[in-house]
Amino acid sequence: MIIACLAFAVVIASWTLSAGALNNHECLVSVTAREMLQTGDWILPRFNGEIRLQKTPLCYWLVASAAKLTGRVDEFSSRLPSVFFAIISVIAILYFVSQQLGIGIAAMSAAVWISTLAFVRHSHSARPEMVLCSLITISMLSFYSAMQTQSKRRRILYMLVFWLAFAFAMLAKGPAPLALVLPPLFVYFIVFKQWKRLKDTLPTVGAILFLLIVLPWPIMVAARAPEGWAFWKREFIDRFMGDYAAGHKPIWYYLPLVFLFAAPFSALVPYVIAAPFYSIWQKKRPVMWYLWLWFVVQIVVMTISGGKRQHYILPAFGAFSILAGICLYDMIFELKIFKPKEVKTLFIGHVITAVAASAGLLYWVFTKMPSFTWPAVHIVMILVIAVAIVIFLFLQKRKVTATVFLFAGYCSVLLATYVYFFNPLDYNNPSRSFSTEIGKIVPADDRLIAFNYLSARTIQYAGRSIAELNDIEMIRRKYDSGAWIIATGDDYQDMLKAGGFETVFYRRMAERHGQKDVEGGLFHESSD
Repeated sequence: MIIACLAFAVVIASWTLSAGALNNHECLVSVTAREMLQTGDWILPRFNGEIRLQKTPLCYWLVASAAKLTGRVDEFSSRLPSVFFAIISVIAILYFVSQQLGIGIAAMSAAVWISTLAFVRHSHSARPEMVLCSLITISMLSFYSAMQTQSKRRRILYMLVFWLAFAFAMLAKGPAPLALVLPPLFVYFIVFKQWKRLKDTLPTVGAILFLLIVLPWPIMVAARAPEGWAFWKREFIDRFMGDYAAGHKPIWYYLPLVFLFAAPFSALVPYVIAAPFYSIWQKKRPVMWYLWLWFVVQIVVMTISGGKRQHYILPAFGAFSILAGICLYDMIFELKIFKPKEVKTLFIGHVITAVAASAGLLYWVFTKMPSFTWPAVHIVMILVIAVAIVIFLFLQKRKVTATVFLFAGYCSVLLATYVYFFNPLDYNNPSRSFSTEIGKIVPADDRLIAFNYLSARTIQYAGRSIAELNDIEMIRRKYDSGAWIIATGDDYQDMLKAGGFETVFYRRMAERHGQKDVEGGLFHESSD
């Protein structure tokens, strides 16, 4: 069971890892890691030659370390840390949940977590979100285990794990863990009246360990770049308060995202939110309340925050997955809490939804993307066969086998969808192709300049730092002195209209501006 869950996690997290191009946000990580390797400076991060202090450095270090092993900073090495920590989060759920609820619920919870859109999307991303989520998951689970164990030795060990995971989460994406870890634990102490047990959290030793891990980097950075403190105040505090890059999101912004990230278990969200309030759960209620506080308080804190982004609630979904795993395990194997009729209705509803989604997919492909007809039919065939097998096995009362096929079928549909749709339709692909070709054309020692717009993708795939200029006359002077000039979209047309620039390379789909692909070209004065 444990091996099956881990295999499931490895396949889902790493499937076609290098196929999709890195997006702009991922390239902020990959380029910074590449420049760390080029300069040998692992303390002061740089992006395109400029100091970058927007994020704490752990993910840059991880990507740079992975690139040292693979030999290059590319899609694989950039996303490998997320894959690794995604698998670590699964191991944490299997270990800690089995301690409190048994291996059956632990395996179900891990399978739910691996299947969620939250896991699938962020395990395939070079951004720091999965690393942060994994470390917060470890810290929250180890804390609860420390509070529950009767063994002093284990309590000390679990609390050390808590403080270490908490500290490294700060290095992954500080100071977000302060808002994601401390409020749920504070509410936990209030609700369960655990104030007398604060001494069991190793407050002195843990705080010292935490500070020894967290403080050295910002201190070393501030010594070399004193403006860092003001920058961090704006980037972290002002962003949380909504005074900087707020995004003007409504108060209910995260509500639909909870259901989206929980997919394909969105129907379980109401059950998860309501479950701990029912005394019928008996011995499971204390751990369910802790998980509920973890899930709800983190989302409430992020809702209160003035700056809202989709991925800010990702760390809450470790708790959601365990609560959903508890509910799903009872629905399938125990039926102590949920009535057979209720479970049957829920199951039929999912089958109907799957059929409707299949019909909708086929209709959309036939009318909008006829060239993808066969891939769509293939995916629907996999789905229909999987559903038929699961129904047959449940009717035969072979619940364990049916559950395995349920997740295996989902896995097969997801993997096929990546191959047939997600990767071929990745909107970052034109930019990767265009910029990679420019990297081949322009000699390594020549100057490369972008006119007016420069994406992180271009810097990544051109394989070098690129200057950015906004004045056409300055561009002309650089061009006349032998520089190569990149321009995309309207900027490309502006250079053509200005005259005197020779296009040496052109792509109709070269870059992504907003929601559309735009043309682009490379200009260079002929040597003739």
